Amino acid sequence: SPGGEPLSPGDFIGKWIDLVEAAAREVAADDSLSDEERQTALERLSVGHSLDNLRTFPYVRSLEEQGQLSLHGAWFDIFNGELWLRDPDSGAFSPAASD
Repeated sequence: SPGGEPLSPGDFIGKWIDLVEAAAREVAADDSLSDEERQTALERLSVGHSLDNLRTFPYVRSLEEQGQLSLHGAWFDIFNGELWLRDPDSGAFSPAASD
């Protein structure tokens, strides 16, 4: 619910959803996308936003800079049962290689 209050003061999901509000507006404004494409685009954009948010934590940023932590983005297509991995440079997703 846009503009709705978090479920509780510690509502992690509500706060996380607020992080992707700008992306949701951007995707919603793209009339070239079907509803399904719009949903997938927002889900994938939220992965990048989540990674960016993690990097705002000083200890995460520090460990990543020291090479002691690697953050990776992934999106799971529940309908097709496929795991897609996010390229850290381009932000593009591609199916994970299956062995």
